[in-house]
Amino acid sequence: MSKFTIAERRLIQDIVSTLTIKRIPDAEIIKQVYNQTNKTVTRQTLSNLRQSLKKESARWYQELKQGEYQYLHEFKERINEIMDLQKKTHEIIDNNENNPAIQLNAIPELHKLNITPSNYLV
Repeated sequence: MSKFTIAERRLIQDIVSTLTIKRIPDAEIIKQVYNQTNKTVTRQTLSNLRQSLKKESARWYQELKQGEYQYLHEFKERINEIMDLQKKTHEIIDNNENNPAIQLNAIPELHKLNITPSNYLV
Protein backbone atom coordinates (compact mmCIF):
# COMPACT_ATOMS: atom_id res chain seq x y z
CA MET A 1 0.00 0.00 0.00
CA SER A 2 2.93 2.35 -0.53
CA LYS A 3 1.12 4.17 -3.35
CA PHE A 4 -1.45 5.58 -0.90
CA THR A 5 -1.26 8.63 1.33
CA ILE A 6 -1.54 8.17 5.07
CA ALA A 7 -5.14 9.41 5.03
CA GLU A 8 -6.04 7.04 2.19
CA ARG A 9 -4.32 4.15 3.96
CA ARG A 10 -6.33 4.82 7.12
CA LEU A 11 -9.56 5.09 5.12
CA ILE A 12 -8.83 1.81 3.33
CA GLN A 13 -8.07 0.09 6.65
CA ASP A 14 -11.38 1.36 8.03
CA ILE A 15 -13.28 0.19 4.95
CA VAL A 16 -11.65 -3.24 4.98
CA SER A 17 -12.17 -3.79 8.70
CA THR A 18 -15.80 -2.64 8.64
CA LEU A 19 -16.78 -4.63 5.57
CA THR A 20 -14.85 -7.72 6.65
CA ILE A 21 -16.79 -7.77 9.91
CA LYS A 22 -20.00 -7.60 7.86
CA ARG A 23 -18.68 -10.53 5.77
CA ILE A 24 -18.82 -8.58 2.50
CA PRO A 25 -17.02 -10.41 -0.36
CA ASP A 26 -13.59 -9.19 -1.46
CA ALA A 27 -14.88 -8.01 -4.83
CA GLU A 28 -17.38 -5.70 -3.11
CA ILE A 29 -14.70 -4.40 -0.74
CA ILE A 30 -12.43 -3.62 -3.69
CA LYS A 31 -15.30 -1.74 -5.38
CA GLN A 32 -16.01 0.21 -2.19
CA VAL A 33 -12.34 1.16 -1.83
CA TYR A 34 -12.29 2.33 -5.46
CA ASN A 35 -15.51 4.34 -4.99
CA GLN A 36 -14.09 6.18 -2.00
CA THR A 37 -10.45 6.64 -3.08
CA ASN A 38 -10.47 6.25 -6.89
CA LYS A 39 -7.62 3.76 -6.43
CA THR A 40 -7.58 0.03 -6.93
CA VAL A 41 -6.42 -2.52 -4.38
CA THR A 42 -5.71 -6.19 -4.98
CA ARG A 43 -6.95 -9.23 -3.11
CA GLN A 44 -3.40 -9.65 -1.80
CA THR A 45 -3.56 -6.11 -0.38
CA LEU A 46 -6.85 -7.00 1.34
CA SER A 47 -5.28 -10.14 2.75
CA ASN A 48 -2.26 -8.21 4.02
CA LEU A 49 -4.53 -5.60 5.59
CA ARG A 50 -6.58 -8.26 7.35
CA GLN A 51 -3.43 -9.86 8.71
CA SER A 52 -2.12 -6.54 10.00
CA LEU A 53 -5.52 -5.81 11.59
CA LYS A 54 -5.43 -9.19 13.32
CA LYS A 55 -1.93 -8.54 14.63
CA GLU A 56 -2.91 -5.06 15.79
CA SER A 57 -5.99 -6.47 17.54
CA ALA A 58 -3.94 -9.17 19.24
CA ARG A 59 -1.37 -6.60 20.38
CA TRP A 60 -4.14 -4.33 21.68
CA TYR A 61 -5.75 -7.24 23.54
CA GLN A 62 -2.44 -8.17 25.16
CA GLU A 63 -1.90 -4.59 26.31
CA LEU A 64 -5.43 -4.47 27.67
CA LYS A 65 -4.97 -7.78 29.46
CA GLN A 66 -1.65 -6.66 30.95
CA GLY A 67 -3.18 -3.35 31.98
CA GLU A 68 -6.03 -5.18 33.71
CA TYR A 69 -3.59 -7.07 35.94
CA GLN A 70 -1.69 -3.88 36.72
CA TYR A 71 -4.96 -2.15 37.59
CA LEU A 72 -6.04 -5.01 39.85
CA HIS A 73 -2.64 -5.01 41.56
CA GLU A 74 -2.83 -1.25 42.20
CA PHE A 75 -6.41 -1.60 43.42
CA LYS A 76 -5.42 -4.37 45.85
CA GLU A 77 -2.48 -2.31 47.13
CA ARG A 78 -4.75 0.69 47.71
CA ILE A 79 -7.29 -1.44 49.61
CA ASN A 80 -4.49 -2.90 51.77
CA GLU A 81 -3.22 0.61 52.49
CA ILE A 82 -6.69 1.73 53.57
CA MET A 83 -7.08 -1.33 55.79
CA ASP A 84 -3.74 -0.57 57.46
CA LEU A 85 -4.83 3.01 58.09
CA GLN A 86 -8.11 1.76 59.54
CA LYS A 87 -6.20 -0.57 61.87
CA LYS A 88 -3.92 2.24 63.04
CA THR A 89 -6.90 4.53 63.61
CA HIS A 90 -8.61 1.85 65.70
CA GLU A 91 -5.41 1.52 67.73
CA ILE A 92 -5.36 5.29 68.32
CA ILE A 93 -8.96 5.18 69.50
CA ASP A 94 -8.37 2.13 71.73
CA ASN A 95 -5.11 3.48 73.22
CA ASN A 96 -6.59 6.86 74.13
CA GLU A 97 -9.58 5.87 76.23
CA ASN A 98 -8.61 8.52 78.80
CA ASN A 99 -8.37 11.26 76.18
CA PRO A 100 -11.78 11.73 74.51
CA ALA A 101 -10.55 14.66 72.38
CA ILE A 102 -8.17 12.36 70.48
CA GLN A 103 -10.91 9.76 70.12
CA LEU A 104 -13.35 12.36 68.80
CA ASN A 105 -10.78 13.49 66.20
CA ALA A 106 -9.94 9.92 65.17
CA ILE A 107 -13.54 8.75 64.67
CA PRO A 108 -14.30 11.03 61.66
CA GLU A 109 -11.00 9.96 60.10
CA LEU A 110 -11.99 6.34 60.57
CA HIS A 111 -15.34 7.09 58.96
CA LYS A 112 -13.56 8.61 55.92
CA LEU A 113 -11.44 5.47 55.64
CA ASN A 114 -14.58 3.33 55.71
CA ILE A 115 -16.25 5.41 52.99
CA THR A 116 -13.24 5.28 50.63
CA PRO A 117 -13.41 1.51 49.88
CA SER A 118 -17.13 1.75 49.23
CA ASN A 119 -16.41 4.38 46.57
CA TYR A 120 -14.16 1.90 44.78
CA LEU A 121 -16.92 -0.68 44.71
CA VAL A 122 -19.58 1.55 43.21
